Amino acid sequence: MANILVSGIVAYRDKRPYVQIDVDGHMVQLSVAEARSVAADIFRLASRAEADAMIYKFFAEHDLPEAAAGKLMVDFRAFRSQLDQEAVESGESDPDGGKG
Repeated sequence: MANILVSGIVAYRDKRPYVQIDVDGHMVQLSVAEARSVAADIFRLASRAEADAMIYKFFAEHDLPEAAAGKLMVDFRAFRSQLDQEAVESGESDPDGGKG
């Protein structure tokens, strides 16, 4: 398993917050927005990997053809992709009422 260290910093040069991720000695520095995006991607993909594995587990436990599990997984991934493409409106209100 990789050695992963995550830390938050405030940079001296611009006084802005950053997240540093060190993976086996290779440091990456991300803005807070980038770090949140990466975290969301990791969570989403971990959940999807679990779902994909569950499909294979279900088909194996019920002695169903592995090729059918593969076909279901392809269809399921296409379904998730369609859902990902749906537009989402922000539920966040503007505390200033639209005044800049």
